[in-house]
Amino acid sequence: MSDLFMSVTKGHNAAGSQHHCDALFSGFWFSKGEASVGQRHARRNEGILLKNEEQISFSGPKATDWIRFDITRDAPVDGALLASKIALPAQPENAACLLRLDQVTFPTGAAAYRHVHPGDGIRFLVNGELRVIADTHQDTAKVGSAWFEAANSPVRAEASTTHSQTSFVRFMVLPAAYVGQPTIRILDEAEAQLPRKQVTQRHIDELAYLSPG
Repeated sequence: MSDLFMSVTKGHNAAGSQHHCDALFSGFWFSKGEASVGQRHARRNEGILLKNEEQISFSGPKATDWIRFDITRDAPVDGALLASKIALPAQPENAACLLRLDQVTFPTGAAAYRHVHPGDGIRFLVNGELRVIADTHQDTAKVGSAWFEAANSPVRAEASTTHSQTSFVRFMVLPAAYVGQPTIRILDEAEAQLPRKQVTQRHIDELAYLSPG
């Protein structure tokens, strides 16, 4: 049985250029410019999903800057900023998985209380600064930092008190039951009752079949 990998890459494409998807799936998020896949179109601060063999066209008048998350079999993509082996979520065998690309934005000093998510995923910081506190380690993510969080791995995140906004984009492989639903589960009952200051915007929420092969 072969392994599945998730990778994140940052790059840009000139206006009018194209990219062929060699991965099983690729999720793009755009920080500048615009692109199309068939009749689907996305621009700045939006995302779009490609399946294997699909082609994306960078259609804006200027270059397009992007963050790309890839799911591949046997090995991660070359030149990735970060790559990790991933496990499929806990659900019936051969069931579809949910591929979600979203963006989480914190106001100054806000925190995501100690919590878990039900699927593996990679995050990439696009604004501000974020303290990421896991049970066994902690680190400060700055713009351009990427990190992996395993399913059901507790973490707390604290946004910078010196930036007006802190934001990351995230790609996760989730159980299909979470289509259209939030995935965060706050672990402390008292903290779960506190107001949630961070805002989540979903860009991709699509079912896909992922077999380890």
